[in-house]
Amino acid sequence: MHARELVEFAALIASNGPAIIGHAPRLSGSGLEQYWSASRCRHERWGRSLKTFSYELQYVKASDMATRWAEIRNVLEEILTTEVLTRTWAAVCCGYERQRGLDEASPIVRNVLAGHLEARNRALNLMVYGHGLRVEEAVILNRMRRRNERWSDMLLGYLPESADTAKFAFSTARVKEFAADARGSVHSETAWSLLLASLRIAYQKQTCDPSPNEDLNRRVAAGVLACLPSELFESTGTLKSLWLLRMQHAANDTQGMIEELLALEDGPTDGLTWETRTTGQPRLRGSH
Repeated sequence: MHARELVEFAALIASNGPAIIGHAPRLSGSGLEQYWSASRCRHERWGRSLKTFSYELQYVKASDMATRWAEIRNVLEEILTTEVLTRTWAAVCCGYERQRGLDEASPIVRNVLAGHLEARNRALNLMVYGHGLRVEEAVILNRMRRRNERWSDMLLGYLPESADTAKFAFSTARVKEFAADARGSVHSETAWSLLLASLRIAYQKQTCDPSPNEDLNRRVAAGVLACLPSELFESTGTLKSLWLLRMQHAANDTQGMIEELLALEDGPTDGLTWETRTTGQPRLRGSH
């Protein structure tokens, strides 16, 4: 799975962020474990690649410098590009648990983000201080870094305010700006279709192919999907829309009330109405 595909996957998660945060049952523990394990393996591979390159860079011939930088560039791109999903998923999980007063997934996704930030810092340090990188290549890598940061903040802007996205943003002001645009959008489905189209165009010119850790990228994405309950998916495998989830929850609540009323019709009703859905306590007829 290419790094740019994880950005598109992050957009899918962000578009369904309100549904996950507001309506999903408890996230799967096995899915979180899979996500953590795959992410840690990827961090270790990145670390080995950067360490080996930094060591070899001291002894490589000037004539071979361009070739060696070309070999490590795809690792640098993968680190910086896949950070979009790491930040988005961390924000969604923490927002989900914050709303419910839980603390199970949050430590895991924060730990993964911390490891990714360490790899990012080492990559940026290599880009700035590693000798032999041509100016043109440095400009391209820096432009890619800024693009990833902007898209990350844009996706965070589409999450609910309760997600506390400031902790995962590159620019809090930019996230607020995108959030204001998202709230002002009348045709949300159309807006998301245009956003995804823009994202594909922005990343289709990614030069390095394939990504160096496509197997682990695939496992990371699979871990995220495994965290989500099956009721969030359509029969086709795509995530349900927030509107459909809300309607489904309303239908379930209505069905539950109907079943309680039917049960009362069959049972004793002397002096009692149905249980209140807020307290669970029976109320006498005529009580307030």
